[in-house]
Amino acid sequence: MKAMVLERPGEPLRLVERPVPQPRRGQVLVAVEACAVCRTDLHVVDGELRQPKLPL
Repeated sequence: MKAMVLERPGEPLRLVERPVPQPRRGQVLVAVEACAVCRTDLHVVDGELRQPKLPL
């Protein structure tokens, strides 16, 4: 699957391929066709929030 990953604040997001997770018993796998970016995410990308748990 494709994912946009932030390795370090202040750097651009990077498009990477990640393995599709395998659901465990009692879980489901949901196909996501689109998602949004909230302003908090952009603060992390811009390095304006301290100590985010990376990669994001």
